[in-house]
Amino acid sequence: MSAAALTEVARYRVLFADCDPMRIVYYGNYFRLFEIGRCELFRRLGHPFRSYADRGLYLAVIGASCRYLRPARYDDEVVIEAGVAHLGKVRLTIAYAVRRDGELLVTGETEHVVLDDDGRPQRLPADVRASIVAAAPAAEGAPKATRAPAAD
Repeated sequence: MSAAALTEVARYRVLFADCDPMRIVYYGNYFRLFEIGRCELFRRLGHPFRSYADRGLYLAVIGASCRYLRPARYDDEVVIEAGVAHLGKVRLTIAYAVRRDGELLVTGETEHVVLDDDGRPQRLPADVRASIVAAAPAAEGAPKATRAPAAD
């Protein structure tokens, strides 16, 4: 996982429907927890996803990864942490961690590109970029606006 500074953004009680027959969270359902984390992170930044849709913009997922360290189980309360790991002109990467009682269960990342209603890549709006940069801690590993590769 990236060195992004992660912040607790949500708590979630594992439902029976999240689990496999052994009452362990089904591996694919962690991506739903990441989405909860992503939505809450942007809400805290003052930019809930509804505001993007109102502008005709969308954060499309173009890549996702997950590293499973320990299982979460039915009725566990987990903490979802999220933070911006990379900030480009069109792309951004969000890092995640899921913990139970402080124990790290899962880490992951999702990579996104901003698209308009027609599916064309767009630059991240300046106000959103400014909110991300302002919220980033000054510590090493904080997200940096970087020069994007030519395809970015």
